[in-house]
Amino acid sequence: MIKKLKHRLLLSVGLGALVFLGLSIYSDSERLAAAFGRFDARYIPVALALVNYFVRFVRWHLYLKLLGIPLAWRDRVVIFLAGLVLSVTPGKAGELLKAYFIQYRLGTPISWSAPAVMAERLTDFISLICLAFLGILTFESGAFYLVLGGVGIGLFLLVLGRASVVAAFLRTVGRLPVVARLAAPLGRAYESIRLLVAPANLLWAVALGAGAWFAECLGFHFVLLGFDVDVGVIQATFIYGFATLFGAVTMLPGGLGPTEGSMSGLLVLQGVSLPNAVAATFVIRVCTLWFAVALGAGVLLVYRSRFEAEPEGDAEPVEGRGVQKREGIAE
Repeated sequence: MIKKLKHRLLLSVGLGALVFLGLSIYSDSERLAAAFGRFDARYIPVALALVNYFVRFVRWHLYLKLLGIPLAWRDRVVIFLAGLVLSVTPGKAGELLKAYFIQYRLGTPISWSAPAVMAERLTDFISLICLAFLGILTFESGAFYLVLGGVGIGLFLLVLGRASVVAAFLRTVGRLPVVARLAAPLGRAYESIRLLVAPANLLWAVALGAGAWFAECLGFHFVLLGFDVDVGVIQATFIYGFATLFGAVTMLPGGLGPTEGSMSGLLVLQGVSLPNAVAATFVIRVCTLWFAVALGAGVLLVYRSRFEAEPEGDAEPVEGRGVQKREGIAE
């Protein structure tokens, strides 16, 4: 497992290096180096937006609580942070690694815990759309794509809410000879995700997601200030949110390439010089995406023995412990 993660990480780092090289050439490497030289590094601690990890962990903790997954506190923290190592995967899908680790520790079926990661990505997407809407009046563009994304999410949630439709689909799957074995895991996953995106749970999760992402947007604003560029908090929020969404929908690892290109381009449209725009983009990506990857890798290396030694605690699957008639997080 560790070797596979290492290979995937190296490929992502290589892709990131190619993106940096391409934009460096495009923006004139000498002028870019001069821009980096003018950067006020005192803004880096703010750019790291460490509070966003705490907020996301709170959401992760509450999701585990809703699903009735009895992970020890240390395992909750370690698994959450270790999952960051695969932030540079398409749509952060690699964070499904967290479900694998939960299965290893408790025997909980991946089909029951994986929807927690799916719900994280869904609420992240909704949160980013909400934040990006803040800048629509400023840029007077991008509204169509944000509305389209919102409609798509709305339809997805509508389908999830139609239990009879999903039940009919699962019955059909169960009758097919090759994929019949998937009916039970899909049914389990559906019960899990339906619980997590119930209206009350969706609202607080989106609110937490918006807070976490706004911390990164604010970090981007301060990075720009470090280059003596002030485009305003609302504009910085729109640029960061829209570029992140654009990178996510391309399904490239970590949105590498499209995210950096669109972020730099939107800054240029705001009157920022190309070298400053590219330099600011790379600084914020290092402080957010690549810092998260490094943090996850460090935690995984330090605690790798917890996922290689004999599992502790409940060795029996804990499937179904979270299926409770609750719509909120209150007990």
